[in-house]
Amino acid sequence: MRFRWRRLRHDLRAGLALVRQGSATAVNRSLEEVELLRLKFRLDALEAEIKELYQAVGERAFQLIEREVDSIMNDKELIRLFEKIDQLSQEEGRIRFEMEQVRD
Repeated sequence: MRFRWRRLRHDLRAGLALVRQGSATAVNRSLEEVELLRLKFRLDALEAEIKELYQAVGERAFQLIEREVDSIMNDKELIRLFEKIDQLSQEEGRIRFEMEQVRD
């Protein structure tokens, strides 16, 4: 009889340890997923902003062409837009790197 109680107590402790381990794994996985979703949301926002900037570049270049400007590549507004696009592209790369780090 004593052996059965000892075995039951051992089995309950082992079961609780397994439940704790499973719960910890589930919590860690859910935190990773939340972080990935947060990064994905930021990435989507950056991609939309880059798209808008490229559209602004196209509109500005078209305006300059219509005005028959000699060199559109020297336009300060275009240079500013391209610098902003470069900056956002670097940020996009950093976010993609962070996403890979979270996945690993």
